[in-house]
Amino acid sequence: MKQPHRTLEEMLDDESPYARYDARKNNLVKIASKSFVLGGVFTAALIGEFAYSRLVPLCLYLQFLCIFHSLEFGMTYLYNNSQTDDDSFILEDREFHMITVISIIEYSFSPFHLSIQPIGMLLALVGQLIRTLSMGTAQESFNHYIQKSGKETHTLVTKGVYKYIRHPSYFGFFVWFIGLELLLGNTLVLSVGAVILWKFFRDRIAYEEDYLIRFFGADYIKYRANTKTWLYI
Repeated sequence: MKQPHRTLEEMLDDESPYARYDARKNNLVKIASKSFVLGGVFTAALIGEFAYSRLVPLCLYLQFLCIFHSLEFGMTYLYNNSQTDDDSFILEDREFHMITVISIIEYSFSPFHLSIQPIGMLLALVGQLIRTLSMGTAQESFNHYIQKSGKETHTLVTKGVYKYIRHPSYFGFFVWFIGLELLLGNTLVLSVGAVILWKFFRDRIAYEEDYLIRFFGADYIKYRANTKTWLYI
């Protein structure tokens, strides 16, 4: 039997997270442009892997970046639709771009490179997997920005990857970063960048957990006591 046509109002009354999508937060031209650029860079890097064997590490590095940014948007859309916007790719972070440029410069001009590319690639894959799993597991409790007020959709997530790692998205990103620098064979960005990133996560976690304790009280204190970040924080 053919289902009757549903009005927009009826669909918006659903409990589905898709019903909370806010089109006003999304510039479709920006989303399309960013998707086009990511797809173009990924394709160019793929061609470069076969055309220039000496550039394989750099091409893989660029592909990992494209996958990361695409998954940031895709996972936000799939699991936290109400928070989807045209910056969900997190492509507008200046510090991120600066580190990327410096990494490519060191790879291109440094006379010394670490020769442990397979390990770097493995770490990058593991880091990406952990971050993606954390977003999919937390769903609407995940956000790219620290939340300073509780919402009905916020819950304390302690299952899945969160059962074993506190703040798994940060841990995954850290491992991913280390892996990419090892893939390029960079030593300077690896050492300096790792310290800067660790300090950033240390301060961010301390700040964020103040709010998490306000939201979830003793439950979060117990979870924090029993679950490590594995970042020595």
